[in-house]
Amino acid sequence: MKSKLFALISCFACAATFLYGCGLGNYLENGSDKKTDGSQTAKPPEQEGPSERDENYKLSVYVGTERFRPDDGVVTAVWRNSSNVFRVPLDGNGTASAGKLDGDFAVYLEGLPEEYAYDSNGSFASSDDRNVSITLTDFNSAVSGTGEGLYVNTGCYLVRAEGFYRARIKSEWERVYYEYTPMKEGFYSVESTVPVYDDEINPVIDVYNGNIGYKILNRTIDGGGSALAGGYTKNFRYEVKIDKSEVGSSFTFAVGAQSKDKNYPVNVDFRILYEGEYVGNNSDVRLIRAAENKVKAAEPKKNEKFTFADEDTKIFDMRKFKYNPDTNWYHRYDEELYGDIGYGKGYGPVLCCAINKAIPSYPLTKLLDAHEVGKAEGYKFNYLKLYNIWLEDERKFAVYDYTGFIREDYYRVCNSEGVCYVTPELKRFLQVFAQNHSLYTDGVSAPAGTPEAGGYSANQDALWLFACGYYR
Repeated sequence: MKSKLFALISCFACAATFLYGCGLGNYLENGSDKKTDGSQTAKPPEQEGPSERDENYKLSVYVGTERFRPDDGVVTAVWRNSSNVFRVPLDGNGTASAGKLDGDFAVYLEGLPEEYAYDSNGSFASSDDRNVSITLTDFNSAVSGTGEGLYVNTGCYLVRAEGFYRARIKSEWERVYYEYTPMKEGFYSVESTVPVYDDEINPVIDVYNGNIGYKILNRTIDGGGSALAGGYTKNFRYEVKIDKSEVGSSFTFAVGAQSKDKNYPVNVDFRILYEGEYVGNNSDVRLIRAAENKVKAAEPKKNEKFTFADEDTKIFDMRKFKYNPDTNWYHRYDEELYGDIGYGKGYGPVLCCAINKAIPSYPLTKLLDAHEVGKAEGYKFNYLKLYNIWLEDERKFAVYDYTGFIREDYYRVCNSEGVCYVTPELKRFLQVFAQNHSLYTDGVSAPAGTPEAGGYSANQDALWLFACGYYR
């Protein structure tokens, strides 16, 4: 990992060295013998034979694995260093040749249609590497959102894929908000790709700490990426290291821009990129399996109906339920109402958990599936893996993987309606699940699909009741 990062840093350092001052130098239009300051300079050598053609500086442009074939307008290939600029239109096969040059050059495109994305600052040619390829791609779309707010329910873009994105910035003070969830552990970067030679836009990124329910601005970054010495454009670069205990957690950032001439709107293109492996020293993954689910839940009796714990009040109250050590289950509890119906004085019907049954307070997914809270169409992530669980005794974080615990162990003892009895270990899971996914956020921008967003409320010790009920 260190070697990869060192190579990446070295690449940008070399680029900065040979590009230094390029905005101050003269440039040469390819095929012309006049510099822009009026002085004369030699034309690039003519291509005379096969051996010389092999030494030409060439560019090939692809869309995926296919050649890029310009349609309307002219797309120009540019070779540029601190002394010269060579511009050559792409031919119909997506190629261009600048002839036999000497030295190091940055290579980029001008006039490219807006629907294509690439790193305009990431291609270089040298006497050792004369042939350059640029691969164009599409811009990714957000899964949902408008980009207008910090939280998902206020418009924050949900983004799930690596690749290029485009933020449309309408004023100096506007920000476009993104929430990104990595799918695996590793080292990630978010870097803007605004062309440094245009030198018209300076992109910025605001980085936030927190979770889906509460976020706070950590810092603003306006550098770290591609730039020219003394230039106005300084691309931002934000780096994130995600270990196993953090996979599934989202991080939020907002993109903005300063325009040199104060003209808006402007586009800020940026790329989310997986850079390589990262293994943290403070986490591990622990598979949790059931030990207490020994009795299959009984089928409901005739005329019995399953009633959720809020009893249509949308208020979960732990005082209505109590653990019974004689049964190792939780029960509806009321001494006056139940007396002794076979479980002990005051212990009423056995409390059940809706494993494979729709939950009114949590309507977007059944617990058996446990997709992301606020799940957007087409996106599924296993939220039976609970991340960032702090182990006080060990002073470390861990991942508790409850996938088999729910989808096999407790599902196995459900009745035909998809409910099972609530044991202490199942209650612990439900409580941690509610906390880990911020089902209740004390009114702070409750995400869509959470119980709180639906008007439900619970004290801290009753969060687990969101998935529970009983037959009556």
